[in-house]
Amino acid sequence: MYRYEYESIKISGFMFDNSDCRHREVIDARARDGWRYVGYVPMEYMGSGIPQWLDLIFEREEADEPC
Repeated sequence: MYRYEYESIKISGFMFDNSDCRHREVIDARARDGWRYVGYVPMEYMGSGIPQWLDLIFEREEADEPC
């Protein structure tokens, strides 16, 4: 069974200028804790239709709980 967690990040700057690389730091930190990055979902958009907030999606396989 897989467990999923989500982490929201703000897209900074104009037209995806994410030069602060926060998304990389988040993905690397989660990987060290045993999570695998599987994708993202745009959560909030600017008036121009450009995503402003993303949820990064992580998964980790967990042992099935006994009945």
